[in-house]
Amino acid sequence: MTMNVQGVIQALSRAVEVSPSDANKNLHPVITISRDMGTGGEEVAATLAQRLNLEIFDENILDAISQRSEVNKKVLKSLHEKVSSASDAWLYAMVTGKNVSRTEYVNALITVIRSIYHKGGIIIGRGAHVVLQGRDVLRVRLTGSKEACAKRVAYSERLSLTEAKQKCAEINKERGTLVWNLFKSRLNDPTNFDLTINTDNFAHYDQVVEIIMRSMEMMGYNQRRTGTTQR
Repeated sequence: MTMNVQGVIQALSRAVEVSPSDANKNLHPVITISRDMGTGGEEVAATLAQRLNLEIFDENILDAISQRSEVNKKVLKSLHEKVSSASDAWLYAMVTGKNVSRTEYVNALITVIRSIYHKGGIIIGRGAHVVLQGRDVLRVRLTGSKEACAKRVAYSERLSLTEAKQKCAEINKERGTLVWNLFKSRLNDPTNFDLTINTDNFAHYDQVVEIIMRSMEMMGYNQRRTGTTQR
Protein backbone atom coordinates (compact mmCIF):
# COMPACT_ATOMS: atom_id res chain seq x y z
CA MET A 1 0.00 0.00 0.00
CA THR A 2 1.38 3.38 -0.99
CA MET A 3 -0.04 6.59 0.40
CA ASN A 4 -0.06 9.68 -1.80
CA VAL A 5 -0.27 12.46 0.81
CA GLN A 6 -0.67 15.23 -1.76
CA GLY A 7 -3.51 13.29 -3.37
CA VAL A 8 -5.22 12.98 0.00
CA ILE A 9 -4.89 16.72 0.57
CA GLN A 10 -6.34 17.58 -2.84
CA ALA A 11 -9.24 15.14 -2.53
CA LEU A 12 -10.27 16.39 0.89
CA SER A 13 -9.85 19.97 -0.25
CA ARG A 14 -12.43 19.44 -2.98
CA ALA A 15 -14.71 17.59 -0.59
CA VAL A 16 -15.05 20.45 1.87
CA GLU A 17 -15.28 23.39 -0.53
CA VAL A 18 -17.72 26.12 0.49
CA SER A 19 -21.04 25.85 -1.30
CA PRO A 20 -22.13 28.72 -3.59
CA SER A 21 -24.79 29.71 -1.08
CA ASP A 22 -22.09 30.36 1.50
CA ALA A 23 -19.74 32.24 -0.83
CA ASN A 24 -20.89 35.69 0.21
CA LYS A 25 -20.83 35.11 3.95
CA ASN A 26 -18.28 36.92 6.07
CA LEU A 27 -15.70 34.54 7.45
CA HIS A 28 -13.32 34.98 10.34
CA PRO A 29 -9.64 35.15 9.38
CA VAL A 30 -7.43 32.10 9.61
CA ILE A 31 -3.83 32.28 10.81
CA THR A 32 -1.47 29.33 11.08
CA ILE A 33 1.47 29.59 13.43
CA SER A 34 4.49 27.33 13.08
CA ARG A 35 7.05 27.92 15.78
CA ASP A 36 10.37 26.80 17.15
CA MET A 37 10.40 26.11 20.85
CA GLY A 38 11.25 29.22 22.83
CA THR A 39 9.91 31.69 20.27
CA GLY A 40 6.72 32.44 22.17
CA GLY A 41 4.33 30.79 19.75
CA GLU A 42 1.65 30.03 22.32
CA GLU A 43 1.89 33.49 23.88
CA VAL A 44 1.72 35.20 20.49
CA ALA A 45 -1.27 33.08 19.52
CA ALA A 46 -3.08 33.89 22.76
CA THR A 47 -2.60 37.65 22.36
CA LEU A 48 -3.50 37.53 18.69
CA ALA A 49 -6.64 35.52 19.46
CA GLN A 50 -7.68 38.11 22.02
CA ARG A 51 -7.06 41.00 19.64
CA LEU A 52 -8.98 39.38 16.78
CA ASN A 53 -11.59 37.59 18.90
CA LEU A 54 -10.60 34.22 17.46
CA GLU A 55 -10.34 30.71 18.85
CA ILE A 56 -7.04 28.88 19.14
CA PHE A 57 -6.80 25.34 17.85
CA ASP A 58 -4.01 23.12 19.14
CA GLU A 59 -4.79 20.27 21.52
CA ASN A 60 -8.45 20.46 20.51
CA ILE A 61 -7.46 19.44 16.99
CA LEU A 62 -6.47 16.14 18.51
CA ASP A 63 -9.81 16.00 20.32
CA ALA A 64 -11.63 16.32 17.02
CA ILE A 65 -9.49 13.67 15.35
CA SER A 66 -9.97 11.39 18.32
CA GLN A 67 -13.75 11.72 17.99
CA ARG A 68 -13.65 11.06 14.26
CA SER A 69 -11.35 8.05 14.58
CA GLU A 70 -12.76 6.69 17.85
CA VAL A 71 -9.22 6.65 19.18
CA ASN A 72 -7.99 7.48 22.65
CA LYS A 73 -6.60 11.03 22.66
CA LYS A 74 -3.55 10.23 24.77
CA VAL A 75 -2.48 7.45 22.42
CA LEU A 76 -3.19 9.56 19.35
CA LYS A 77 -1.09 12.39 20.73
CA SER A 78 1.81 10.01 21.27
CA LEU A 79 1.51 8.78 17.69
CA HIS A 80 1.33 12.33 16.40
CA GLU A 81 4.58 13.21 18.12
CA LYS A 82 6.45 10.02 17.21
CA VAL A 83 5.12 9.24 13.74
CA SER A 84 7.63 7.25 11.71
CA SER A 85 8.29 7.35 7.99
CA ALA A 86 9.79 3.86 7.83
CA SER A 87 6.96 2.54 5.68
CA ASP A 88 3.74 3.77 4.11
CA ALA A 89 2.15 0.45 4.98
CA TRP A 90 2.59 0.45 8.74
CA LEU A 91 -0.44 0.62 11.03
CA TYR A 92 -0.91 2.38 14.31
CA ALA A 93 -1.81 -0.20 16.95
CA MET A 94 -4.32 1.38 19.29
CA VAL A 95 -4.95 0.41 22.89
CA THR A 96 -8.61 0.41 21.98
CA GLY A 97 -7.95 -2.59 19.76
CA LYS A 98 -8.67 -0.62 16.61
CA ASN A 99 -5.98 -0.29 13.98
CA VAL A 100 -5.84 3.11 12.33
CA SER A 101 -3.79 3.41 9.20
CA ARG A 102 -1.51 6.31 8.52
CA THR A 103 -3.81 7.32 5.67
CA GLU A 104 -6.83 7.43 7.98
CA TYR A 105 -4.93 9.53 10.49
CA VAL A 106 -3.82 12.04 7.85
CA ASN A 107 -7.35 12.12 6.45
CA ALA A 108 -8.79 12.96 9.86
CA LEU A 109 -6.18 15.63 10.57
CA ILE A 110 -6.67 17.35 7.21
CA THR A 111 -10.45 17.23 7.46
CA VAL A 112 -10.36 18.92 10.87
CA ILE A 113 -7.98 21.63 9.64
CA ARG A 114 -10.13 22.24 6.56
CA SER A 115 -13.16 22.58 8.81
CA ILE A 116 -11.36 25.19 10.89
CA TYR A 117 -10.60 27.08 7.69
CA HIS A 118 -14.32 27.60 7.14
CA LYS A 119 -14.87 28.49 10.80
CA GLY A 120 -11.90 30.79 11.27
CA GLY A 121 -9.28 30.77 13.99
CA ILE A 122 -5.61 30.42 14.85
CA ILE A 123 -4.06 27.02 14.28
CA ILE A 124 -0.82 26.23 16.08
CA GLY A 125 1.40 23.65 14.41
CA ARG A 126 -0.02 20.36 13.08
CA GLY A 127 1.23 21.17 9.57
CA ALA A 128 -1.75 23.45 9.00
CA HIS A 129 0.35 25.79 6.85
CA VAL A 130 0.79 22.92 4.39
CA VAL A 131 -2.84 21.81 4.39
CA LEU A 132 -4.09 25.36 3.81
CA GLN A 133 -1.47 26.40 1.29
CA GLY A 134 -2.88 28.58 -1.51
CA ARG A 135 -5.91 29.80 0.43
CA ASP A 136 -6.70 33.14 2.01
CA VAL A 137 -4.75 32.26 5.12
CA LEU A 138 -1.85 34.05 6.79
CA ARG A 139 0.88 31.47 7.41
CA VAL A 140 3.30 32.66 10.09
CA ARG A 141 6.60 31.10 11.07
CA LEU A 142 8.25 32.10 14.37
CA THR A 143 11.93 31.30 14.69
CA GLY A 144 14.98 32.37 16.67
CA SER A 145 18.58 31.58 17.48
CA LYS A 146 19.38 28.53 19.60
CA GLU A 147 20.82 30.74 22.34
CA ALA A 148 17.87 33.14 22.63
CA CYS A 149 15.26 30.39 22.51
CA ALA A 150 17.12 28.29 25.08
CA LYS A 151 17.39 31.24 27.47
CA ARG A 152 13.63 31.76 27.37
CA VAL A 153 12.94 28.08 27.95
CA ALA A 154 15.51 27.91 30.75
CA TYR A 155 13.85 30.86 32.49
CA SER A 156 10.25 29.71 32.04
CA GLU A 157 10.87 26.05 32.93
CA ARG A 158 13.65 26.55 35.48
CA LEU A 159 16.21 24.54 33.54
CA SER A 160 19.90 25.00 33.08
CA LEU A 161 20.90 26.56 29.76
CA THR A 162 22.37 23.24 28.65
CA GLU A 163 19.16 21.40 29.49
CA ALA A 164 17.09 24.04 27.73
CA LYS A 165 19.20 23.83 24.58
CA GLN A 166 18.81 20.07 24.52
CA LYS A 167 15.06 20.28 25.03
CA CYS A 168 14.66 22.88 22.29
CA ALA A 169 16.69 20.79 19.88
CA GLU A 170 14.65 17.67 20.60
CA ILE A 171 11.27 19.38 20.30
CA ASN A 172 12.23 21.24 17.13
CA LYS A 173 13.46 18.01 15.57
CA GLU A 174 10.21 16.24 16.46
CA ARG A 175 8.13 19.03 14.92
CA GLY A 176 10.17 19.14 11.75
CA THR A 177 10.13 15.36 11.40
CA LEU A 178 6.37 15.26 11.93
CA VAL A 179 5.62 17.73 9.15
CA TRP A 180 8.04 16.04 6.79
CA ASN A 181 6.67 12.55 7.47
CA LEU A 182 3.05 13.58 7.08
CA PHE A 183 3.29 16.15 4.29
CA LYS A 184 6.81 15.92 2.83
CA SER A 185 7.37 19.60 3.64
CA ARG A 186 10.27 21.17 5.52
CA LEU A 187 9.70 23.65 8.32
CA ASN A 188 12.89 25.55 7.49
CA ASP A 189 11.71 26.37 3.95
CA PRO A 190 10.72 30.08 4.06
CA THR A 191 8.67 29.76 0.85
CA ASN A 192 6.12 27.73 2.81
CA PHE A 193 5.17 30.80 4.84
CA ASP A 194 3.82 34.29 4.18
CA LEU A 195 5.61 35.83 7.15
CA THR A 196 8.69 34.64 9.04
CA ILE A 197 9.72 36.47 12.20
CA ASN A 198 12.95 36.09 14.15
CA THR A 199 11.83 36.83 17.71
CA ASP A 200 15.34 37.19 19.19
CA ASN A 201 15.37 40.96 19.59
CA PHE A 202 11.79 41.56 20.67
CA ALA A 203 11.47 42.37 24.35
CA HIS A 204 7.75 41.61 24.39
CA TYR A 205 5.61 39.21 22.40
CA ASP A 206 3.08 42.02 21.94
CA GLN A 207 5.56 43.52 19.48
CA VAL A 208 5.48 40.34 17.41
CA VAL A 209 1.69 40.46 17.45
CA GLU A 210 1.81 44.01 16.14
CA ILE A 211 3.93 42.89 13.20
CA ILE A 212 1.43 40.15 12.38
CA MET A 213 -1.50 42.55 12.68
CA ARG A 214 0.21 45.08 10.46
CA SER A 215 1.03 42.38 7.91
CA MET A 216 -2.62 41.35 7.84
CA GLU A 217 -3.61 44.92 7.03
CA MET A 218 -1.00 45.24 4.30
CA MET A 219 -2.05 41.93 2.75
CA GLY A 220 -5.68 42.97 2.57
CA TYR A 221 -7.01 41.48 5.80
CA ASN A 222 -9.42 43.18 8.14
CA GLN A 223 -10.73 41.60 11.30
CA ARG A 224 -12.92 39.51 9.05
CA ARG A 225 -12.25 38.12 5.60
CA THR A 226 -15.00 38.31 3.03
CA GLY A 227 -15.86 35.35 0.86
CA THR A 228 -13.29 32.72 -0.08
CA THR A 229 -11.27 34.53 -2.71
CA GLN A 230 -7.78 33.09 -2.76
CA ARG A 231 -4.64 35.18 -2.93
